[in-house]
Amino acid sequence: MMLGHTIGSMLDRQKGFGPGFDFLRIALAISVVAAHAPYVASGSGDGEQAWISWFPHYAILVMFFALSGFLIAASGLRLSLKEFLTNRGMRIIPALAVEIVLSALILGPIFTALPLSDYFTNFGTYKYFTNIIGLVNYVLPGVFSGNPAPEVNSSLWTVPFEYGCYALMTVFILFGLLRKPPLIVLGALVLVGIGLALALTGHSAQSSQLPAGVAGTLHDRIFSTAPFLGRGAKLPVAFMLGIAIYLYRDRIPYNGWLLAACCALCAGAALLGPADWMSQPVLNLLIAPALVYITAYLGVSKLPRLPLVSRGDYSYGIYLYGFPVQQVVRVWLPHAPVIVQFAIALLLITLFAAFSWHWIEKPILKLRSRFSFVARQRLAPDDAAGTRQDIAPLAVAANAVRSRQSS
Repeated sequence: MMLGHTIGSMLDRQKGFGPGFDFLRIALAISVVAAHAPYVASGSGDGEQAWISWFPHYAILVMFFALSGFLIAASGLRLSLKEFLTNRGMRIIPALAVEIVLSALILGPIFTALPLSDYFTNFGTYKYFTNIIGLVNYVLPGVFSGNPAPEVNSSLWTVPFEYGCYALMTVFILFGLLRKPPLIVLGALVLVGIGLALALTGHSAQSSQLPAGVAGTLHDRIFSTAPFLGRGAKLPVAFMLGIAIYLYRDRIPYNGWLLAACCALCAGAALLGPADWMSQPVLNLLIAPALVYITAYLGVSKLPRLPLVSRGDYSYGIYLYGFPVQQVVRVWLPHAPVIVQFAIALLLITLFAAFSWHWIEKPILKLRSRFSFVARQRLAPDDAAGTRQDIAPLAVAANAVRSRQSS
C-alpha cells in the first residue's frame, strides 16, 4: 500500500470528480486559439519552429488527448460498447455537425469571393460536410481567399485522430484490455517504437502544406509514415497514456516534487528546442509522459473555475469555433496587432461557445442521461453552478471520470 496521496486518493476525496479538469479544458482550448493567432495574422507557421514558442504547439494537444483518455477510461469500464459509442457519438457529432453546417451555409456565402451561384454549385462546398465523419477538408470555395491563411477551420485536423482514439477504445473494450493496464502502456510504447524505428531508418513525415497525417490521398493517409512521425503521432500516444494513468491512479503518487520534476523536464526541452534530434517519436518517449502526469495532477487538484464560463463547459465550442471566428476578425481588422485580433476573436468565440453549449451540447445531455453518469450529474441544476463540479468532454472529446468505478 502506498504512503501519501495518490492520483486515485485525490479523486476519491472529490467523490470521483477531478475539479481541476474544468479549468484545464478551458485553459487548453483558449491556448489553442492563442497558438493559432500568429498563423491567422500572417499565414506563417514559423511559430511552430521558433525557440520556446514551439513547445506549446506540441504540449497543448498532448495534454488535451491525455485528458480525454483519462476521463473516458472510466466510462469505458462502466458502459457496454454500444452505450460507450452512442455516448461518444452524441457528445461529439451534433456540435461538430452544427459548426460544419454553419460554416458551409452561413459563413461561406458571406465571406466567399465567388458569386453565390458559383459557390453553391461548386463541389467543394458540399465536400466540406465530410468533416463531420472525419474526412478533413480545410477550405470552402473562395472563402477567406484574401486572408494569409487559407483554411476555414484548421483545428479540424485532429478530428480523424479523435475518431481513431475511439476506435482504439473500442478494441480495448472488446478485448477487456482496460482490465489489463500493462497492455495499454505496451500499446503506447509500440506506437513510439515504430516511430523511432522509422526515423532511425531514414523515413520522414510527409511534406505538405496541410497538417501531417490528414493530408493527401486516402492511400497516403492509410499507408504513409505520418501517423508515426508527423505531428498527429503524439495524439494516440497521449490518449493511451491518459488511459493508463487512470487505470494506475491508485499507484501513481500525487506528489509536488514529481510535478516539479516533470515541469523542469518540459522547461528544459522548451529551452533546448527545437532541435533536429527532437523528432515526434523522441518527444513522445521523453516529454509526453511528463505532460500526461502534469495533466492528471492538475486535473485532480482544486483549481479555480473561471467565472466567465462557470455556467457551462464552453471548451468544445471554443475549440470548434475558434479558427473560423479568428479568420473573420482577420477580414474585419487586417491591420490590427495580433493581440488585438486575438482579444476580439476570443470574446466572439466565447459567445459562439455559449450558444453551442446551451443550445446544442447541453440539450443532448438529456438524451444521454439514461446511461451517462456525467450527463446525470450535469443535469443537476445548472442553477447550482456555483457549487457544481462538472466534467465534460475534451474539446474534442472526453467523458466522465469516476475513480471508484475501476476494475
